[in-house]
Amino acid sequence: MKIILSLILVSVILSYSDYSYGDGDHMHKEVMQVEQNAGICPVLHEPASKEYSYVYEGKTYYFCCAMCVEEFKKDPQKYISKIKEIKSEAYQFGFSPDPVVVKKGDIVKLVITSRDVTHGVYIKEYGINVTVTKQEAKKIEFFADKAGKFDIVCSVYCGKGHSSMKGKLIVEE
Repeated sequence: MKIILSLILVSVILSYSDYSYGDGDHMHKEVMQVEQNAGICPVLHEPASKEYSYVYEGKTYYFCCAMCVEEFKKDPQKYISKIKEIKSEAYQFGFSPDPVVVKKGDIVKLVITSRDVTHGVYIKEYGINVTVTKQEAKKIEFFADKAGKFDIVCSVYCGKGHSSMKGKLIVEE
């Protein structure tokens, strides 16, 4: 009986951690790494490193390897045009802008803030689950490789209207 109860407890804990931290796929790992490093390489869409950078028109771009720096230098606009920087705000009980619209193949750089209380930004299909506190800015960066309409929900209880706090991410073909 103890073994059965232990197995049930372990499965409940694992289920909860999947909900709390995304679906555990490869993209989720990249998103979490991006918060701590240099973002996504605009050439290969892999996690970038501060070891490989290039300054173009006063802005620094980071890459995953030296080959990508050289490729970028050949036609910077080809890659820059696919980077979408969006400032977003979470508040009781919504997100702004709503919807967030990008194109499939874009590198999306969301800079999210909270105007009031702690919120979560959870996009299941992209393995994103980031917590942002009041007046804090968090960078969420991902490669939009799936077209469709995806829910953005608050994953941190933020008050009586929490369950209705939803936005949309639209990734157009």
